[in-house]
Amino acid sequence: MIQLEALQNNDLYGDDGGIRIAYTFASPSNRTHTGPVERFIHLIKQPLYRPLIGFQQASLGPMLILGAHAQVKVDLVDADGGEQGYVWSLSRQVAAPYAGCWMTDGVMLG
Repeated sequence: MIQLEALQNNDLYGDDGGIRIAYTFASPSNRTHTGPVERFIHLIKQPLYRPLIGFQQASLGPMLILGAHAQVKVDLVDADGGEQGYVWSLSRQVAAPYAGCWMTDGVMLG
């Protein structure tokens, strides 16, 4: 997933570029809840999501697809060697300009 690679390499992009890349894949619904990119950056840096930044390794489970919705489990080893699991919720967009694209609706502990 592009979002994971971007978050893993966030520091390489400068100015939280990896988090900004991940935000571009947030669905319009997700953006309604998280707000503008600067608020999203602040959210990702909170303890709940901090393990996503600069993690060492990630493994993805099978994607479960139900119509226009999908979930995928992501287990990762964070920068400090700790283990954390998340569930990515996605939806296929129907409205332009994202029609047909799978975008992230949310990421929860899992």
